[in-house]
Amino acid sequence: MANILYRIGKILVPFKYDHKLKEYVKKTGSTKVHYELYALMFIFSFLFSILIIYFLLPKLGFIMIVFFPVLIITIFLVFSLLVWMYYEIKLFKRKEKIEKVLPDFLGEVAVNLRAGMTFDKALWNSVEPEYDVLAKEIEIVAKKVMSGKDTEDALREFSSKYKSPILRESIDLIIVGLRSGGEISDLIERVVDTVKQASFLKKELVANIMSYVIFISMISLFIAPTLYALSYNLMLIIQDLGTKLTSSGATGMVSGLSTFGQVVISRKDFVDYSRWCIVIISVTTSLIIADLREGSIKGSIKYVFIFIGISLIVYEIMLIMFTAIFSGMVV
Repeated sequence: MANILYRIGKILVPFKYDHKLKEYVKKTGSTKVHYELYALMFIFSFLFSILIIYFLLPKLGFIMIVFFPVLIITIFLVFSLLVWMYYEIKLFKRKEKIEKVLPDFLGEVAVNLRAGMTFDKALWNSVEPEYDVLAKEIEIVAKKVMSGKDTEDALREFSSKYKSPILRESIDLIIVGLRSGGEISDLIERVVDTVKQASFLKKELVANIMSYVIFISMISLFIAPTLYALSYNLMLIIQDLGTKLTSSGATGMVSGLSTFGQVVISRKDFVDYSRWCIVIISVTTSLIIADLREGSIKGSIKYVFIFIGISLIVYEIMLIMFTAIFSGMVV
């Protein structure tokens, strides 16, 4: 079964993009492309399309059958987008881990160089298990060099894998030092100082924007749900007041009150609308906070579900509370 899924997935990926996909997946730390996943995505897209047509066919007629292939492709592309987002988040996490241990690693390289080792040997001997992703990447660089590849080219390939200005600039400076033939250990120590200073400034920036993060979080988690719950009860009060005025004939006394309270919005529709708005606000807030704190929206995945969960819980609590408080005002 797995072999069949593999072949189907292999067919679904265009040949001219297959090599690019393999190189991209390697950057995430995976050793191979899981073509079985693409086959399962296509099968689910096909079944989901049949389900949509089953429910919409009575309403839209046979026009839905004409768009059946388009529907399958659209759903498959949505699944593909989700997979791409997963890979991008994984790449972002790997980049963060590398940047975190990069100063310590380069510091050990400088120490080994001062001990009389060559650059290649100092690089390989500095690899420690606690460096995690960076250790694995340096091992890959070592294998390429031992197979005959130039050290500079291997280091450039490593730095180009990740969208990290700190890593790329550090590697470029080291390569310039190797070409110049100067005291490379002094250069690496200056690079270490620069990387540490950049990390310190980043932490300072995060600390300075913390007040904005707290303000935005309060709006998303508490203020917005509370206002939507309050608006729901205000809508009920206005509708009830309009109904009483209409039934008592008081609307005829004042011009313009004849339609007061007659615009009826379903309670369920308003609650559903509020929930969707809260979800959208939570997702947007997660993106903003991730960009402020981590410099990229790719880190928002760890915030989005927390924000959605808390804000919806607050909304339900405030809805129950305000409904109980204002229940005496609405018949």
